Amino acid sequence: MKNITILIFISLLCSTSIFGQTVLLSEDFELGTLPTGWSQSTNATDGGWNIGTNQNIESQWWTIAPHGNIIGTNDDDCDCDKSMDYLITPPLDFSSLNAIVLQFANYYDGGNFEGNTEVATLEYSLNNGNTWTVLSEINGTDDGVWDMQSVDLSSLAGNTNILLGFHYNDDDGWMFGWAIDDLIIFEPQVIDAALTSLSVNSNQNAPITIPITGTISNLGAEIITSFDLTWSLGGAISYTQNFSGLSISSLDTYNFTHQNTWTISQSGLFSLDVTLDNVNDNGFDDNTSNDFLTQNVQALEYGTIIDGGIEREYIYYHPANTPQNCALVFVCHGYGGSAQNIMNYSEFNQLADEYGFAVCYPQGTEDGEGNPFFNVGYDFQNNQTVDDVAYLQTLNTYFQNIYSLDANKVFCTGMSNGGDLCYMLACQASETFRAIAPISGMIMQDIMDDCNPTNEVSILEIHGTNDDVTYYNGDPNNNDGWGAYPSIPITMAFFNNLFGLQLQSTDNFPNTNTNDGSTVTSEKYGLNNSCTEVWLYTVNGGEHDWPGDNGNMDISASREAWLFFDQLCENSAVIHEIHKDSQLLRITDLLGREAEFKKGAVLMYQYSDGSVEKKVVLE
Repeated sequence: MKNITILIFISLLCSTSIFGQTVLLSEDFELGTLPTGWSQSTNATDGGWNIGTNQNIESQWWTIAPHGNIIGTNDDDCDCDKSMDYLITPPLDFSSLNAIVLQFANYYDGGNFEGNTEVATLEYSLNNGNTWTVLSEINGTDDGVWDMQSVDLSSLAGNTNILLGFHYNDDDGWMFGWAIDDLIIFEPQVIDAALTSLSVNSNQNAPITIPITGTISNLGAEIITSFDLTWSLGGAISYTQNFSGLSISSLDTYNFTHQNTWTISQSGLFSLDVTLDNVNDNGFDDNTSNDFLTQNVQALEYGTIIDGGIEREYIYYHPANTPQNCALVFVCHGYGGSAQNIMNYSEFNQLADEYGFAVCYPQGTEDGEGNPFFNVGYDFQNNQTVDDVAYLQTLNTYFQNIYSLDANKVFCTGMSNGGDLCYMLACQASETFRAIAPISGMIMQDIMDDCNPTNEVSILEIHGTNDDVTYYNGDPNNNDGWGAYPSIPITMAFFNNLFGLQLQSTDNFPNTNTNDGSTVTSEKYGLNNSCTEVWLYTVNGGEHDWPGDNGNMDISASREAWLFFDQLCENSAVIHEIHKDSQLLRITDLLGREAEFKKGAVLMYQYSDGSVEKKVVLE
């Protein structure tokens, strides 16, 4: 498994039309097919360079920021031979030119893994691709940012039948990839100061004060001596600085640092807008289309807290526009995973922005082999004493004391081992967690045997029938050494019996992606006028996956988990408040028979306002 950090939530908005310039080639790949005259050569089994959106091209360990339709080659996805991946332009004629510039949007990490390093080069051929010469090597950034690359092609002036090749080489290893977009080749003839990149990390650890830095490129023919640079947050308060006394020659660059820094006081998603104008103190720039960049910056709280005498790590995200008393969702990684990794692929931060809730990604401790995990009592880890139930409760108390959260709307979801922890929370911390959504998770048999929650906890399980790690049919005899655990249907039946729930509906999700080899069906259990629900989404043919990120693509496990949490009605304490002016008419058992109050029994309370409330009183 690759152990890397991928930064997310970046967009660089920049048009590539060059007004007043002599444009030789322009391509934005928006048609979705290889443009006329373009070609490629590859040894890869996946076809080499492919065109689509970032979601079509990216994979789990190499995510790509949105940029419309792009063209890219992804070694992470296929782990195949990409040493000779060439994307080749149509033949170009530079015979009558003196100065030529290539500009393109670039997404490239320049990553290394297990002793190998990926290489991206711009090359040219003057003999129809029989031999290639390196013109420029692309430097990777691994910062989640699309940047603009400008390459001087003037050394090729006077030649005809020139092929330019974008060559990606995976160094015979399992690497990442390279994507490009918005390519243009032109002859510089006018004043053209271009804001080509911002060097502001897309993920920030709030609170923090950061400088606004980036690069200005002179893509015109005249020297640039001055310009104004203005930055603002989504059009709010702006800060302008004049840069003067410069001498930026044609095709040269200038790295700037704005005099006004940006203080990020809390987590949230912010839009940083930067504008270049007043070039050479006359306000004139022949090409204004490249004078503006927008970068989305996600501020996170990368924190630590002491629990059980251990310093524990977490990532917390609280959108800036979240309403008062919002919900809190914990998202727990799988065995060997990390908080950063599940934050990236689950995309729960985007959901938090969309729906207005806070999210926390706890980091597990390491076992004797150095694998991060949450302690749910696996047989091969029977000497582990860390209490992860207490850890999540400590985190919840900490956040409740600092932020405006609703203590009655605390939820947990998780992948695999993180899903196993969800069940442990349902049994041992039901006073804290109102609902759980395990993804490819299971409940250990000994946890089920001792499960005696004080409150009912709603459950959504999403599980593949072909899961070869956490078996859909369970491992009751502990053949794999993790410990005995029941099948998913038996698990659902256990909680339905515990809470007195009955089957309410079954359904089939639309098979929107016929290429993923799986479909999804649902079973929903509950009772009329009950706030407790148990749902099972069975991924028929699905494996040990997080649907929507990998495996089944008919649903998004993250979105389904949140929608499940969000649709739950209020708990009994809030419902009880509704009846303060109503009279209790009768108490019945779950079969509708008259009953008297009995400690620990599931009873239905019928009121004079026509409402019915289910209660379990344990004290």
